[in-house]
Amino acid sequence: MTLKFLTANIFVMNNLHSKKQVETKIASTKKTVSWSLGIIGAIIILSQGIPLLISYVKGEFHQYVQNSIHNPFPDSYKQMIEDEFAYYDPGKTYFENLSKNASNMQYGDVFTYDPITKRSKEIIVNREYNKNMYITIKSVDIKGIRITPNVESSERKVYDRYLKHGLAHFKGTPLPGDGGNSFIYGHSAVLSFFKKHSNLPETIFTKLEEVDIGDTVTIKKEEDLFEYVVRNKKIVDPEDFSILQTQGSKE
Repeated sequence: MTLKFLTANIFVMNNLHSKKQVETKIASTKKTVSWSLGIIGAIIILSQGIPLLISYVKGEFHQYVQNSIHNPFPDSYKQMIEDEFAYYDPGKTYFENLSKNASNMQYGDVFTYDPITKRSKEIIVNREYNKNMYITIKSVDIKGIRITPNVESSERKVYDRYLKHGLAHFKGTPLPGDGGNSFIYGHSAVLSFFKKHSNLPETIFTKLEEVDIGDTVTIKKEEDLFEYVVRNKKIVDPEDFSILQTQGSKE
């Protein structure tokens, strides 16, 4: 009797021990799965949230910098696009002075090197040319933007009309392919506007700051395609009109 009783108790105790092991293993597995799912979820959230947070912080920082810059321009220079402040336009006086200097430029007996014919050619200023040209700078995502030739740039109401749709060529300077220095200009927007309208033709030259040495600038003029390589970058003072002058034999 005693032996049987002891055997039965041992069997029951073994069953209870096994059951407890199973329960412990299940609890451990649940805990492991829960931690794993939690870690995976956190990774997913962080992978999406951190870039958004960084973008937001950068945007706020740039806006802070923009707001902290002393504004040297009067409010009359502020230009709006669809009731939104887009850029400053202090260009009227500058363009008037530039026009005077351009009209005083003498191109007679001035030659540049033609890389196609490998000969010198005389610089031409064709003031009557009126067919649109198109500029592409792939490195900064400027693609096929219209250039209106021979724009009367001393009149704001004139050049503003053309800059709504792209860029303008300054009348009185050579056209691309005609030797000398071509003067092509466009608006650049304030940062707050450009962030929301980065491909607007009217302010596309905001991207010009990102052009780097060695980049290619392509201009389509009717059936001709002119490719230029950026060799230098320069910011000039408003009184510096040396950019109009031919630099040696370069076009």
